[in-house]
Amino acid sequence: MNFNTFLLGGLIAATIAPIAVYTLSEAEESAESEPQEIVQTATETATINQSNIEPAAIAPAQLSQIDQLQATNNCMDCSLAGADLSDLDLSRTNLSRANLTQTNFSQSQLVNAVLYQAQLESAQLIEVKAIGADFGKANLSQADLTRSQLMAINLIQANLDQAILTGVELREAALNNATLQNAELTNASLYGAILRDANFQGANLQGADLRYTDLTDANFQGANLAGVQLEGAILPDGSNYSGSDDILLLSGDGQ
Repeated sequence: MNFNTFLLGGLIAATIAPIAVYTLSEAEESAESEPQEIVQTATETATINQSNIEPAAIAPAQLSQIDQLQATNNCMDCSLAGADLSDLDLSRTNLSRANLTQTNFSQSQLVNAVLYQAQLESAQLIEVKAIGADFGKANLSQADLTRSQLMAINLIQANLDQAILTGVELREAALNNATLQNAELTNASLYGAILRDANFQGANLQGADLRYTDLTDANFQGANLAGVQLEGAILPDGSNYSGSDDILLLSGDGQ
């Protein structure tokens, strides 16, 4: 009986062993194949996600300068000459030293924008809102700023020769050493503006509001000052405005 039992056990073990080895081998192969499938799935996912990346997220250098301007609010030293930038919100945009010759900004927002030393010859800035903007040393010769809101703006040493500023709002603006020769300022408001050493030679200021301005050493030779309001103004000679006779002295016609 003991010999037979031992023989029967040996036969059973010999039968089961190959099955166990095959099952273990199959399990190991399955475990090795799973990471490859995971890696492949991750690669496919990354490829799909890359196809959905927006152009602005790839690289600003690949965008047009106008797109870059809107995406980053920065276009220093760039050239947008002749571009149409009308009806845009460009508030707090940095356009320092940019070439903006004949560029159209009409009805755009330039609140607190920086256009220091920008080239804006013959640019269109009609009905622009540029409160608090910096146009220091900018070239705005022959630019059209009709009815624009330029309160508290910096125009120190700016060139506004032959510019159109009809009905413009320049309350409390800084125009120290600015040049406005032959500029059109009909019905413009410069209430409280600083105009020290500004050159208004030959300009048309008919009906302009110059109340409480500082006109120390400003040049109004040959300017049209008909209907100008000067109450509270400091005149070019440093004296305070006292009456209508001062207007003749202001333009040099009374000398």
